[in-house]
Amino acid sequence: MKDYLGYKDKICVVTGAASGMGKATCEILIDLGAKVYAMDLAPITLPVEKAIKLNLGDKESVDQAFKEVPSTIDKFFGIAGVSGVTTDFATTIRINFIGHRYALETYVIPKLAEDGAIAFMGSLAGTGWQETREELTPVVDAPDWDTAVAETAKIAERAETKGYGKMIGVKGYFMSKRMMNLYVKKMAGPLAEKGIRINIICPGSTETQLTDQWASLMDAKSMQGAQETRYAQPSEMAVPIVFANSDMATYMSGQNIYVDFAQNAIQEYTNPNREFPNIG
Repeated sequence: MKDYLGYKDKICVVTGAASGMGKATCEILIDLGAKVYAMDLAPITLPVEKAIKLNLGDKESVDQAFKEVPSTIDKFFGIAGVSGVTTDFATTIRINFIGHRYALETYVIPKLAEDGAIAFMGSLAGTGWQETREELTPVVDAPDWDTAVAETAKIAERAETKGYGKMIGVKGYFMSKRMMNLYVKKMAGPLAEKGIRINIICPGSTETQLTDQWASLMDAKSMQGAQETRYAQPSEMAVPIVFANSDMATYMSGQNIYVDFAQNAIQEYTNPNREFPNIG
């Protein structure tokens, strides 16, 4: 049988590999014959090529982790993230966005093969990035790690005055996912010139280790979203992100791919004038 997905012996780097969607992604890649370099702060138990400790909120940790991957990477999967329930606003953005962006620009892109591919795991929480683009841009366009952190601190200071209470870290989660959506659009053109693709999967309500954390702050209806349905399983998000980086999607780039059982479509149809205000 032909290897339609094209992962046999390909070097794949996956962040967030210890649990949830990242772990499910690694399991599929291993089955497809890929050589998986798995990264996470938590212990990784899968039979990967190499398990690497990574704290995306710490620049030195990112530097050290990416010294342990091969000189050529075929596919990058940016899946790691925190909910914002147990982290503050700025830390949430640093882990979910700044760390990933720094790793991508400093290590991943220089190592990517000419036909390489990048896919991030976003969220429905990132919807509305277009309307709040001006607020996101100072961090997304920051020239380096320190500037991005400083710009995030300014937004965090403004956000603290809005009375979000315990939700403020979660607001950082929303903003980090909006930043990632904007970043994928920004990078799609320059990467296309190098023959590299980049896409972002936007999951709906998915049962992961973050679900219980959000449940401590939100009721079930708020978490479930726009329609009556079950939670997705991590594997149901792993499949589309593996597809997005595969040889079956070689002309697909710069896309926000909603995998949400129509949650966003229902909102677009029933509430086309919904507003997405700035967070900070």
